[in-house]
Amino acid sequence: MIVGLITLGCDKNTVDNEYLAGMLDRAGCESVFMHGVEMDRPLDAVVVTTCGFIGSAKQQSIQAIMEMAESKRTTGNPGRLFVAGCLAQRYSGELQQEVPEIDGIVGVGQYADLTRMIVEAGEADGVSRVNDVPMVDIYQFMQRRRMESKPHAFLKLSDGCDHACTFCSIPSMKGKLRSVPPEILLKEARGLLDDGVRELNLVAQDLADYGRDRWKDYRLPELLRDLCALDGDFWVRCFYLYPGGINDRLLEVFASEPKIVPYVDMPLQHLDREVLHRMKRPYRDVNTTLLVKRMREAVPRLVLRTTMIVGFPGETPQEHRRMLEGMEELRFDRLGAFMYSQEEGTPAGGMPRQVGKATLQKRWDAVMALQTEIAAELGERRVGETTRVLVEGFDDERGMWEGRSYAEAPEIDGSIYFESDAPVTVGEFVDVEITGAELYDLVGRAVARREVSVAG
Repeated sequence: MIVGLITLGCDKNTVDNEYLAGMLDRAGCESVFMHGVEMDRPLDAVVVTTCGFIGSAKQQSIQAIMEMAESKRTTGNPGRLFVAGCLAQRYSGELQQEVPEIDGIVGVGQYADLTRMIVEAGEADGVSRVNDVPMVDIYQFMQRRRMESKPHAFLKLSDGCDHACTFCSIPSMKGKLRSVPPEILLKEARGLLDDGVRELNLVAQDLADYGRDRWKDYRLPELLRDLCALDGDFWVRCFYLYPGGINDRLLEVFASEPKIVPYVDMPLQHLDREVLHRMKRPYRDVNTTLLVKRMREAVPRLVLRTTMIVGFPGETPQEHRRMLEGMEELRFDRLGAFMYSQEEGTPAGGMPRQVGKATLQKRWDAVMALQTEIAAELGERRVGETTRVLVEGFDDERGMWEGRSYAEAPEIDGSIYFESDAPVTVGEFVDVEITGAELYDLVGRAVARREVSVAG
């Protein structure tokens, strides 16, 4: 049985589909990771792993389901269609009713249920096995099959969320925080490293919350120490650290462990205190300016990424201006912005003074224009430096090697393109002198290499 896997949404969905691929392979199936909905061969089944976070993500998931359903109905390829993930968790009834071509639906974290539904060809067709209470709980080691052979991979430390941000529907789709036991994570990390991975990207809804639901004395700092103690020359990168969980103990680990790259993705969502209170952001009374200063003092060469939401209900011109003023002051190395998406079932979705589309666009444009200026300036400052780069491939169009330094996260930041007189291999570390800066990418030339486990 050949099963196509379509992955939509966040990096946690990537990990989930790699778990599913491992289960399917062990069940005697051949799983195929699909890029989009195009099929280059007959498939016995297709699984669409969906995202339901914001309107645009939901629309992308619905479009993929409908295109697969149309292909199944008109050509018989795929033979069966399954839907999983966040959108399925939240809207299973509607999907069953509106898309009769769907043969089975499961929610989040139901890898074994979905594998059985696929393998039991015909026996469970048309069935929804979505758990009433969503939960993603990994309590035993699961062998993954990686989606790509790139030298970076995502390691999911936990899933679910105990925060109550008024704009966010994730807790209703993913359930409560469930941390993965460290012995499972360490075994999984060891397997990824043995498979050629040289960068472990740690993901969760909030990494700083890791372990809070299970252990008193084992949290993110302890896990980071254990990961860094694994043999080998590799990087560890941290995504999605909420500001309230960034304390002196964590910063000391960042500063003292050379395998941890000095890069933090800290989603702030806004820089005005009143807006943060309406968002019910955890630790919304944290002084962001002082925290960023403390982080930069504690961790040399720290690169900070964050995200902003523009047009949250009731956002005034003055509150938006304070966001821009904060960006000017703090000068984040990386910053992404989203226009507020009104999500049903969230407290913010029913708030008065929803911001109009034209204003949303105008404010988003202002944020991105400012960040473009900041990014260009910071990129120019890097010209002349020599940095350690993880080689990820060769770009035929440019005729140059492509890689990333500690300052570029995979799939969301830019790349470093470089020439090399000496042979280069994907997955090795090469020192590159930066000779030029584009808007988000850098160019350079490889210089003498070094074989030590340092980030930069």
